[in-house]
Amino acid sequence: MSTTRGHISEIHILRAIGCLFVVAVHVSGSFYYEQGETYNEFTLFINQISRFGTPMFALISGFLLFYQARFKGFDLHRFATSRFTKIGLPFLFWSVFYLLFTYLVLGVNPFESGKKQFLVNFIFGNAYYHLYFMSIVFQFYLLFPLLQAVKSKMIWPVLLIGAVCINYYFVKLFNPGEFEGILGSILSQRAFLPSWIFYFIFGGFLAYFWEPLSAFSKKYKILLGIAVLIITVAAVWEYKTMGSTPSNRVTNMVNIPIITLFVIGIGEQIQKIRWLNSFFTQIGTLSMAIYLVHPFVLYSFIQIAPDFVWKTALFPFVYALILLGSIAMVKAIQLIPLNQYILTVPVIKKQKRNTTVKTSALRVKSNFP
Repeated sequence: MSTTRGHISEIHILRAIGCLFVVAVHVSGSFYYEQGETYNEFTLFINQISRFGTPMFALISGFLLFYQARFKGFDLHRFATSRFTKIGLPFLFWSVFYLLFTYLVLGVNPFESGKKQFLVNFIFGNAYYHLYFMSIVFQFYLLFPLLQAVKSKMIWPVLLIGAVCINYYFVKLFNPGEFEGILGSILSQRAFLPSWIFYFIFGGFLAYFWEPLSAFSKKYKILLGIAVLIITVAAVWEYKTMGSTPSNRVTNMVNIPIITLFVIGIGEQIQKIRWLNSFFTQIGTLSMAIYLVHPFVLYSFIQIAPDFVWKTALFPFVYALILLGSIAMVKAIQLIPLNQYILTVPVIKKQKRNTTVKTSALRVKSNFP
């Protein structure tokens, strides 16, 4: 791990893994549709296991904000300005982009359900299937100014337990069908924050207990690795017995913390492998941008790809093409003036290498990956 406060390389590794997972969900979903709306054992496994990615993103978003507030304090005006510039404007741009895309290319009228429902859909990130997470983050931003005031480590375990209860209730017990009209529509949104709140709060818990949890992860990384294998097997059992499961399923409140601690534990080992560390660094840095553009790249590929590429054996090839195509699109957009208002790409700040481990630490930016 990097030793300078504000530089945590493991978080960028986690961000890269989350990005790779999200892309894998959508590429495997394309194989489902292109193979006659059926999964085989491999594509179903990839699709379901990769659903760890979205809650990982939520955790990282919470961690970065709370970690920065912990050491640098909180300024409401600076926070609001930064969030609008780095997250708000890209969200608006890509929502409009995908609305125009679906209307002009797919022939879908976004106002078909009425102006009120259109507004609800827009706010909750339904302009395209992946933008809902941006809406979740915005809702968390509304809550963050209150939560950042909690500085006592004694309170954070209480907040975490409360978040578990809230998240469980809204995922397993809450029935939005009891409400009608626009209210019912809002409460039934998959971007409804209470259904995701645990991951943001755990991110804050991790930020305030970073030092002991990091030490714990490194000491018990082997046991954590075994735990990751166990939860992977359990996840397979879960989708085989219960069918396709969502990214915010209840079991992920156990799975995601374990995966996170394991990655933190092996972070130094990853950094020793130069090519792997470089790969994670690049993907982690571009993760938010890749997230925003990859559905368009995937759709474009589907339109031109010959039928034979949808053989399961070619999944790694298709996945690599979508990832590389997304990176190429991001690089092209970065050539446009004022591109920082379209895509947010955090700046890599190199740090001196220590005597035992060669690291290329990244400056932590409190924006969504």
